[in-house]
Amino acid sequence: MTKNIIMRLFEIILLIISTIFPFYISIKGYRLNKKFPLAIIGGVIILHFIFEGYRWQMIPIYLITLILVWCLYKEYPFFKGGWIKKIISGIAFIILLLFGWGLPYILPVFNLPAPIGEYSIGSQYIHLKSNQDEMMTSEAGDKRELMIKAWYPAILDNEKTEPYLNKGDRVSFAVKYGLPKTTFNYLDNVNTHTYIKPSVAKGKFPVLIFSHGSYSQASGYYALIEEIVSHGYIVLNINHTYESTGTLFPDGEIKLFNSGYDRKHNNQEMSEMVWNAMQNYNKATTSEEQFKTVHDLILNHYGTEVTERYSKDISLVIDELKKWNTSTFLAQHLDTTKIGVFGHSQGGAAAGQALLDDDRIIAGINVDGMQWGEMIDTLMTKPFALIASEWDITHPNLNVYAYRNGSSSDFYNAKILNSGHSNFMDIPLMINLPFINEAGTINPNKTYEITTKTVLQFFDMYLLDKHSNLLELNNKYPELEIELMNK
Repeated sequence: MTKNIIMRLFEIILLIISTIFPFYISIKGYRLNKKFPLAIIGGVIILHFIFEGYRWQMIPIYLITLILVWCLYKEYPFFKGGWIKKIISGIAFIILLLFGWGLPYILPVFNLPAPIGEYSIGSQYIHLKSNQDEMMTSEAGDKRELMIKAWYPAILDNEKTEPYLNKGDRVSFAVKYGLPKTTFNYLDNVNTHTYIKPSVAKGKFPVLIFSHGSYSQASGYYALIEEIVSHGYIVLNINHTYESTGTLFPDGEIKLFNSGYDRKHNNQEMSEMVWNAMQNYNKATTSEEQFKTVHDLILNHYGTEVTERYSKDISLVIDELKKWNTSTFLAQHLDTTKIGVFGHSQGGAAAGQALLDDDRIIAGINVDGMQWGEMIDTLMTKPFALIASEWDITHPNLNVYAYRNGSSSDFYNAKILNSGHSNFMDIPLMINLPFINEAGTINPNKTYEITTKTVLQFFDMYLLDKHSNLLELNNKYPELEIELMNK
């Protein structure tokens, strides 16, 4: 898997020109024919826009370049005048230069890791309309609707690759952070390995249902999902309406995260519940005492409500599989006898809950999610895995208590060293500053590789009956700690 590219060739050349030439023409003057540097700069600009494309992160460099071209044309020093004027123009230049170098680095046009499985990848969206009452809106008669992104093994016939993230993901992600809605349009320059509406490859494929984290981009998991699909799985990526940053529906409407509902239910009472539990937890001297302090918290926190709501969405999708297997582009390609579920963060907790709630699910994986809900009082009976990041020592690992009853089946407990919570998303590629993106110090592509290897090997064993030993991954990846906790 390749590393993400931080800056592109012509961008780098523009940055170097914008950094060096202003000083050169101010110190050395115009000893060279001005037509030569003008031709070089003009050529680089043209090539940049043709082959790489405009993006707003380069605006400071575009501005410096424009001023530089004017100075060259007029044979005018970039820094001219008295010392005060030179200092002011110098400070302005340095500020532009810092932004010019910093923005393309922090928000790069990145490369997604290339899938190594035998299948090409296609995707289409499915609009699921249910008869279930929508609990997160106040409108009478409002029913739960979901958008499902189906990723599937594909046969290609000149289809184009899809843009990275749809409009709903992009606009809502910008709204979340109070940015202009067009902020993430530069992602058009990111190449995916997923093709728009090709035919499904021949055969039936096991079904994996994926659930995203709360208030996150529903499909911002290309690095994981593309790799998994390339190995012969159909992944149904649920966008939990009002729970993701935003959901784009076929009529163009984007339903954003319902912050009003969240504030009403994830309220002061919940904050006090957490505070009181943690105070008592920190005073406890034994594991049993710690368990007692967090039992009610895990069972009754708002996270439990969200977990149960996500789990119901997963079951809604499973309810539709037989119909989709006869009357959609997925017809005769879904192996409805082999259903697994996995998710990240809140979606990981939902995977665990759905494993308890829905008998049709064979196995599940929680990727770095806190397991809220009834799991704390339940013995699991199906194959399950927890893949965690390396949580900070100040972050209490309540999953120790949530899963204390273990399982009568295989239960794997895995941790990827030096990883952070966002390392399972594409965020570390999108935002190249760890203290902002909440990633660990591990190379992002290494986390994707370890995670996909673990997920694939797990589901290969329990959905496809392929003999394997997950614990051998310990030997292959020193960054991975994994143990079997069954029975």
